[in-house]
Amino acid sequence: RQPYEPDARERRLLGLGGAEQSTLYRAVGCEQCDYQGYRGRSSILELLKIDPGIDELIARRATAREILTAARAKGFKTLADDGVRLVRAGATSLEEVMRVVDLTDRMA
Repeated sequence: RQPYEPDARERRLLGLGGAEQSTLYRAVGCEQCDYQGYRGRSSILELLKIDPGIDELIARRATAREILTAARAKGFKTLADDGVRLVRAGATSLEEVMRVVDLTDRMA
């Protein structure tokens, strides 16, 4: 892997503040990874616990946005959030997360 400093767009996607130090990594192929840039697997997860509040929202046919807002207030993390966590931890690259998860909501 090759370290680099993220540009403004990448910093916005990752929720990094202007002064916050952050080194990201790009995948670079080598013999150990068979020139793929990655070795092994990591999973990104999204698990919504259906508690009474979420159950009520579903029962009254709330919008997906309303359910997401309520879930986030209780600590829910999306696939994008979990992918970004792995990027910030240096476990994968932003490019790899963007390949499998839509991050457009994070651009706002």
